[in-house]
Amino acid sequence: MRNAESRSPAGIGSRGVAMAIDAFVWFTLFFVATFLVATFTGEVVSSSTGVDADLTGTPALVALVLWLGLSIGYHTVLEWRYGKTIGKQLVNLRVARDDGSSLTLGSSLVRNVLRLADFLPLFYVFGIVLIVLSGRNQRLGDRVGNTVVVRT
Repeated sequence: MRNAESRSPAGIGSRGVAMAIDAFVWFTLFFVATFLVATFTGEVVSSSTGVDADLTGTPALVALVLWLGLSIGYHTVLEWRYGKTIGKQLVNLRVARDDGSSLTLGSSLVRNVLRLADFLPLFYVFGIVLIVLSGRNQRLGDRVGNTVVVRT
């Protein structure tokens, strides 16, 4: 395994491009979660212009929680098993533990659950500030999960 220390940490720009690519996956997962819940609650409406799901109340909350779970799961599983998501693959980045070894399921889960803190309240402003202030370009999830994103 290549040592993460011998690789240059990925900067904000390349990480941002990878995140933007992964955002397409998030939107797809949002539609999957929404239409899955809408199908089970009978709130799918078909018309001549298309299909719509208008969720409110508890079904909307269930769809939101399902979407968050799918999104966190997407990052967690792909980074744990392969070291990268689709976005990171396309931008030639990978996630490793601080010592350069592959992520464990636990380290991947920690860094990705904390993605919510990095994301909120202003679309990764908190995460970006932490990356800028870090000598190894680490956001909160990286610091707590003992991980680093490096160029491959």
